Amino acid sequence: MKKQMLFLLMVVLMFSLTACGEKTEGGQTVGDSFPMTVTDYIGTEMEFEAAPEKIVSLSPSCTEILYALGLGDKMVGVSNWCTYPEETAEVEKVGDTINVNVERVIELEADVVFVSGFAAAESVSALNAAGIKVYSIGAKDVEEIYHTITSVGNITGTGEKAAELVNDMKAKLTALTEKLQNLENKSVFIDVGMLYSSGSEDYLGASLSLIHADNIALSAGKNSPQLSAEAVIELNPQVYIAMSDAGSFEKPDGFDEIDAFKNGEVYYIDYTDPAADMITRDGPRFIEGLEYLANLIHGLDK
Repeated sequence: MKKQMLFLLMVVLMFSLTACGEKTEGGQTVGDSFPMTVTDYIGTEMEFEAAPEKIVSLSPSCTEILYALGLGDKMVGVSNWCTYPEETAEVEKVGDTINVNVERVIELEADVVFVSGFAAAESVSALNAAGIKVYSIGAKDVEEIYHTITSVGNITGTGEKAAELVNDMKAKLTALTEKLQNLENKSVFIDVGMLYSSGSEDYLGASLSLIHADNIALSAGKNSPQLSAEAVIELNPQVYIAMSDAGSFEKPDGFDEIDAFKNGEVYYIDYTDPAADMITRDGPRFIEGLEYLANLIHGLDK
């Protein structure tokens, strides 16, 4: 149960922290030409004289991006939540999104530290004071995920690989939307725990329309909204997806009257399920996460 609550906290933080910044298009140099001046997700400008040789990532999403770009050999530290790919198990853990072992990161002589949104503000200040660049990533929709991958590729000298990765993701999304084009929309509630969900400025909540799903939480808030049980009952979703195992899900009174529960359209995705990370991380596997959700919502695997 404790691990389930930690997963809930991580997911809520991931959505809310990355939704705080403004999307930045200007100031981003395209390509692998150094030195380059870049602006990160929260508007911090910094200059890279060369591609970083020692990288720390406190963002599970960015860790996945870095490995997908072939930069595993440059990783000297990751957060406790960075679990994919398997190679991350061999990289030193330097804390989490909130509590960072700043002293150890400095000892590792990191050239850059990647974080999500406004995470670990005090630690960021301490790292900057030590001369370590801290680059924040984030996304409110799929297009911003592509932008993040492009940006990380540029500053790590892997721009061409990043372009290939983005094009592959776009091709997968096109194939997915074509497969779903004749299906009717279904109303959906994604319960990440305690009736928190994903809103209009969360990359997950904002992307459900791409898979013919009407997110009932869109009207509840821009990021990480928490709905009341009464509101969920009134909005009456046709499909209910709970980010937990069936045994630990606590069904509120009155939920048996919701169409999803009456019609057996309730699905559980435990935090230990690899699909949970694909769905809740704004990284290279997010399109696969959307496909997984589409299969559940529209019964394509039945």
